[in-house]
Amino acid sequence: MCPLHAMIPETWMLTALVLIAHSMLHTSAESGKPKKPTNIIFMMADDLGWGDVEYNNGTARTPHLNEMSTAAGSLRLNRYYSGGPVCSPTRGTVLTGRNHNRYCVWSANTGNNKPDFAVAERMPLPSYEYTIATAAKAAGYSTAMFGKWHLGDFFQLPKSNPKWPISHPGTHGFDEWLSTERSAPTATTNCGCFKPDKCQNGHWPDNVACNNYWGQNTPALHLNDAGVHGFGGAPVPVTNLSTPVPGDDSEYLGNVAESYIRRQVSSGSPFFLYLPFHTVHIRYVAVEPFVTIYRSLGKYSPQEIDYFGAISAMDAQVGRIRALLRELGIENNTMLWFSSDNGPAHGTPGQTNGLRGHKTDLTEGGIRVPGLLEWPDRITQHRIVNTPIVSSDLMPTFLELVEGRMPDNRPMDGLSALDIIDGVSTKRSHPIGFAFKIHGDFNNTYHVAWVDNQYKIYGLMKEGKLAETFLYDLTKDLAEANDLSAKYPDIAKRMVADLETWLVSVENSAKTESQCYSVKSYFEEDSKDFNG
Repeated sequence: MCPLHAMIPETWMLTALVLIAHSMLHTSAESGKPKKPTNIIFMMADDLGWGDVEYNNGTARTPHLNEMSTAAGSLRLNRYYSGGPVCSPTRGTVLTGRNHNRYCVWSANTGNNKPDFAVAERMPLPSYEYTIATAAKAAGYSTAMFGKWHLGDFFQLPKSNPKWPISHPGTHGFDEWLSTERSAPTATTNCGCFKPDKCQNGHWPDNVACNNYWGQNTPALHLNDAGVHGFGGAPVPVTNLSTPVPGDDSEYLGNVAESYIRRQVSSGSPFFLYLPFHTVHIRYVAVEPFVTIYRSLGKYSPQEIDYFGAISAMDAQVGRIRALLRELGIENNTMLWFSSDNGPAHGTPGQTNGLRGHKTDLTEGGIRVPGLLEWPDRITQHRIVNTPIVSSDLMPTFLELVEGRMPDNRPMDGLSALDIIDGVSTKRSHPIGFAFKIHGDFNNTYHVAWVDNQYKIYGLMKEGKLAETFLYDLTKDLAEANDLSAKYPDIAKRMVADLETWLVSVENSAKTESQCYSVKSYFEEDSKDFNG
């Protein structure tokens, strides 16, 4: 295990209006008896496709996810959706319960290391968004986040715009955090910061990107006179901020998570742990014994060996977390989720198994991802659930669980999933809305989608108007090959009208609640004389 003596927590608090009931006990569905407060662990893979897990006929071996998908106290969520088709948008929906467009996280955050601040998708998660971590702290929970953040920069870079806001887990309610700003290799993390002889490159070239882990105990980060990052005033070159994390990155995160969980159980504190893995985003690199397992089969390319091996390594950590919960006797009162932030990336061995599209698409292959929930206190019998559930449902589900509510009347897009989890309902009470700015097109062209229990509207919006739409029956047409708009015009008309109403609400949020339009103008004006 990696040493964790440096991870002594330092509390981070957000100033927010909080209205949470003091009671954290809930009543089990089968006995009516009070239970211990529910711990929550939300595990999320990176770019893991619907067909990348073995229980969905994927190639990668995932025995622990397979077991979780059939466990007596679990649900296999066949229609689990990521809140967006790329990294940052979905991560925003997990934390806020709101569609990412409401606070202008339009696409993957590229940070303050670019001089062109007019590109609005670089907006971080605003500090005034109310997160599940903040709500959990108010309800008496310990909160932690370990893994990929991708919702903003932790500190200013040399020659970056000094007005660019800082956004890290500590500014959004997490007591403890050890995170990277963006994606990182799945083996020998930080490898790109060091000489190739210290790296484990797999099928990738030596010149890889650098992305370090940072944590809540990192000394104050600032720029010193030499123009490099400083720790407490001492100049440290950018390429030597830390040493590589040896071995598999998922295992390293498993080490950190295990230490945290043990400490919380020892202290008697309920906890919320957000565990977003880096797997299987490029640059994916496998470690032993997984390299040998796939190589010995004699039918996979070096790229496929790395891809499938990295997934299997992450799967092993899922098994480790599940075993730890059983060892500590908290498996029943822990809500354990597994999901992915979007579908598989183009150009990778990622699989959708018949779903149309990939990452960046709002067709099913880009947003329908593996979804599992294990919670024996609440789930008395294993079920396969075909009701749509989305990542933005986590926040309202937690709020209902602890009898809490939002601090104001800002629109929520997610719904509490407790009735679905309990088996009381098999229908979603409100559709799921999606809108994603097409990469490279800054003329207000969006993919849009409106997903209900049976039907889905998919279309393009240009200059604020729906240009074309298609109606699909997702219970019969997973490939979204048959447009039913002409056959069912009334259904199409109603769903399009509902989608348009929702889009107006989202735009109003972006223009009034978060003020990100005015913030964008602020940065655009500032960047006119900024040379980066």
